[in-house]
Amino acid sequence: MHDEIAWVRQIAQGDEKSFEKLFQCYAPRIFRFAMGYLNDRAHAEEVVQETMIAVWKSAKNYKEQSQVSSWILGIARNKALDRARARQREPELIREKLDRQASTRATPEQITKRETQAERVRAALEKLSPEHREVLMLAFYNDLSYSEIAQILGCPEGTVKSRVYYAKEQLKKILSAGGEIL
Repeated sequence: MHDEIAWVRQIAQGDEKSFEKLFQCYAPRIFRFAMGYLNDRAHAEEVVQETMIAVWKSAKNYKEQSQVSSWILGIARNKALDRARARQREPELIREKLDRQASTRATPEQITKRETQAERVRAALEKLSPEHREVLMLAFYNDLSYSEIAQILGCPEGTVKSRVYYAKEQLKKILSAGGEIL
């Protein structure tokens, strides 16, 4: 983390090597994050580029009260939402985490079961409000802390905790109604 702050300070002074280091560190994370919103590889790659260009241009405005990751993912969130709006469709906030975790040694039956479960969870998540989908994506698919989510969304940490709690409750109800047991 201290390296990241130093990199941003150096980027503010025009240091390209620090920018390359920060890019290497964050590009994969921004890509995964953008895929959660856009579910489109080409658009997610463009969000990575747009985000890092914005980081380069606004490094001098970085306030060290927030974590570098929160600052960068906040920029990425805005870029992804802008791109989703431009595509004139609601952002798809769901990635099939179960698919990513599927073992290469899994049997075809196990793979089919995981895919079915992932589809049920994805469908259930789509039934949640945008605020609830978003906090669950940030918390569980991007592994962010409540304080990081609060910084990204610009709301109090208590609001994030409340949204996560109610989102999980709603998700349980939706999945229970469909016969799915978590």
